[in-house]
Amino acid sequence: MNNSTVDDVRIVLGSVAPVPLRCVKTEASLRGRTIDAATIERAKDTLATEIVPIDDVRSTKDYRVRVSLNLLVDFLSRISPHA
Repeated sequence: MNNSTVDDVRIVLGSVAPVPLRCVKTEASLRGRTIDAATIERAKDTLATEIVPIDDVRSTKDYRVRVSLNLLVDFLSRISPHA
């Protein structure tokens, strides 16, 4: 963070692709922005298109997407008082 603006961010998720996935599109959607409700929604929309989870014996695709989005919101809410 640079004051209240995202200067740089790295987001990597496991269990949403064949290998751990760095979410570069989601990162780009956050850089240079203040973390507010609109920025969080934009990042969630980007993340939802960037990950490609599967259904398997451990979890469903829908659950993995929901958890990924919840983790993103939790992270962004914790790093910014504006969220």
